[in-house]
Amino acid sequence: MEVSQDFKTAWKWFIHHKIGETIKKTPSITTGSKVESYLKLLGLIDPSVFTKVTGFLPRLEGANVTIKADISFFELELGGDFQSKGATGKTTLDALCRRLDSIFLEIAFLKPVYIFFDELEVFFHSLEQYHRDQRMVRDLIFSVAAINNLCRQANSSVHVLAAVRSEVVDGMGPLGEEVDRLIHDKGFNLAWYMARRSLHHPLMEIIRRKIDSSKKALGATIANNTIEEFFPSNINGQTIDAFLLDRSFYKPRDLVWRLSIAQKQFPDAKRFSIEILNETDIEYSTKMWDEIKYELSASYSASDIDVIEMIIAGSSTDFEFDDIDRRFDIVADESSNAQKLLSRRSAREILSDLYRLGAIGNVFRAGTTADKVRNRWAFRGDPNLLPDKRMTIHPSLHKRLSAIAPRRRGTRGGDRR
Repeated sequence: MEVSQDFKTAWKWFIHHKIGETIKKTPSITTGSKVESYLKLLGLIDPSVFTKVTGFLPRLEGANVTIKADISFFELELGGDFQSKGATGKTTLDALCRRLDSIFLEIAFLKPVYIFFDELEVFFHSLEQYHRDQRMVRDLIFSVAAINNLCRQANSSVHVLAAVRSEVVDGMGPLGEEVDRLIHDKGFNLAWYMARRSLHHPLMEIIRRKIDSSKKALGATIANNTIEEFFPSNINGQTIDAFLLDRSFYKPRDLVWRLSIAQKQFPDAKRFSIEILNETDIEYSTKMWDEIKYELSASYSASDIDVIEMIIAGSSTDFEFDDIDRRFDIVADESSNAQKLLSRRSAREILSDLYRLGAIGNVFRAGTTADKVRNRWAFRGDPNLLPDKRMTIHPSLHKRLSAIAPRRRGTRGGDRR
């Protein structure tokens, strides 16, 4: 067995090792006669047991792990899975994990233990590396599920959680189908768009509670309506909740960025005024585009992302597919990077990825008299881009991408919605 081929076993070892580290640091959280055996198998009592490739993972020689100390213990614990040879012995990482699983079932935890893998993601540097990283994320999710299944069997208070970005699973293709089923059965999706936009939207409540808790810590009086106290009721013709939420991807960090930028640039201001919010729009827009580029890096190289920005920047906020397709062709005529990108991903696929990340959406007139405007965004639960319908760049990105509203360009076809 090689680690590069079997990430599930390596991840299970890693999780067991983290549990073992927690036990060693706080012995009082467990009880039972098997605790010492569990720590010994992990090499946490005698660091010289394994030759390690990292701080936690034993070095593999072919399919085997070499045991250099406490030979009689490993021989007793692993039985036929252990081969002794003089002062050393050999086993497999898989055999070690199987024995750790069985011992774990006999350990009682007196206090809860939480292990959390935050925002699992992959980055594109080469196609080979990208597919390897996808398998690593997939196998970590499977390993988390396997350890949690052990915890349920043992009625244990150990909990292992993994947060994976939806775009990472979506980008896995066939690899992600099994993960989708597992997440559906054992996990849940966290989406902030479910609530209706209002001053009481959960994201607005985060702002209110943060301000209230800060005022409480300072001994200041908490107002009946914190949002009205610190924000204008309307800005640029929109209510404050519409202005803040519609210029976000409906993620808490978007609003944190927006307000942190304002606080940093205007530290002496008493409230988030219209002038301050408008003044900080460019820096906020840059931050939001940086986030899109960061998430694009799960599927695209740095040069690919530069080409994508070159295509959509400096044009109209609203566009049809043919407009973008022509821009790709023009850029590809002079850019080898654009040619490489288009050989791997079509313009429609690139637009679909931008839609999935929230950078673009659909906006078009509908109804029998075309008097209704339909807006479709991935972060509001509309799963797929409609490339045959009019598309639009997200409002938060307009400043950074120098996107121009159609009516300002003087085009007769501009949609004055």
